[in-house]
Amino acid sequence: MGVSANLFVKQRGSTTALKQPKEIGFYSRTKDEEYLVSDDTNLNYYYLPDAELDRKLDLSAGFQKFKDYYRDFEDRCSLRGLLETIESTERHKGKKLNVDIITFRGIARKLISSAFDSPAFNAVNLRIVSFNGQLFIKEVPEAVDVAKPAPAAGAVPNNNQELSGFTGYKFETLATLSNPLQYTPREVIEKRTKRIVSHGDEYISVVRTGVGKCKLILGAEVDCVFDFKENGKDNLKHYAELKCTQQVMNVSDTHKFERKLFRTWLQCFLVGIPRIIYGFKDDHYVLKTVEEFSTEEVPVLLKNNNPQVGSSCLEAIKWYGLLTEWLLKMIPREEDPHARIRAFKLVFENNHLKLSEIEENDDEYLGLVDGESILTNGFKEWRKSLKEQ
Repeated sequence: MGVSANLFVKQRGSTTALKQPKEIGFYSRTKDEEYLVSDDTNLNYYYLPDAELDRKLDLSAGFQKFKDYYRDFEDRCSLRGLLETIESTERHKGKKLNVDIITFRGIARKLISSAFDSPAFNAVNLRIVSFNGQLFIKEVPEAVDVAKPAPAAGAVPNNNQELSGFTGYKFETLATLSNPLQYTPREVIEKRTKRIVSHGDEYISVVRTGVGKCKLILGAEVDCVFDFKENGKDNLKHYAELKCTQQVMNVSDTHKFERKLFRTWLQCFLVGIPRIIYGFKDDHYVLKTVEEFSTEEVPVLLKNNNPQVGSSCLEAIKWYGLLTEWLLKMIPREEDPHARIRAFKLVFENNHLKLSEIEENDDEYLGLVDGESILTNGFKEWRKSLKEQ
């Protein structure tokens, strides 16, 4: 009988000890599903002067030309770029990175949010492999409805959720340049409202961090550099998170935004991104205002305005500490990279996280343990060769 365990989301740990996040590498993922280690090709730079708001920027414009390359990726949740960046770092250092859990920031956020959000809003469906003394966690991608094609030219969004998602990408496109301002031709700056919006290219920062006794490496998509990038340095302090939401017009809107701001704080806090920039749109999708928040000051802001939401920040850290401690306690970790890889499923059910070991007779087993569903063969061979060195 394999490992099986439950962790109820009402439980909390006592730890609030956090390690300062540090960027140890980065990579770009292209719309063609290529992973370019130590390449900042897809890093964008923030540029949205206040005067731009006078132009009544339409965040719904261009939907008919939206290109969602990500939708057609063969493996939308692949760890390949993260693993290749870790291997590159380890080759440079000549030793294995001393961490317990390797995953993406979005997965850590989902696990933490499971204690605060409804399952419908925050589905948790993860796979974990235990290899070489570390846990590697990957999300199972949501199925794409192949019968529903991507938006075609001239298409009109058929629901608010679809258009709302597009306006977020549009805001990022309007608010950023692909090169620093001083290297961008005036023509490019003036015509960026006409840029075709797409989803697929990403810049990912690889960050070492920790909570309590658990050490983690998290890959995190970075929306943009706020000011400038320092070559060869840790650039976390220069990054910014971009978000787009509805204007706040009444008390109900205020409470909705506070909950959104809490989730965004969690995203940034996990990897040490210090700045959050929100664009606010009206009912006609026109960008009305832009507001900047300091990640560090969000808990105080929330506590002053809404103590119930404000207390969630500290509760989130305690739950983060408990759930990582629980995973390390429940899942055996063999240091020897030649030892048998073990695979696990982690899902959210009712009011608890449910961990169960995946057995040899399961359809997923071979892909997770012997195949490349999570770990690439190249990474496994690298770790074995490192052990022999």
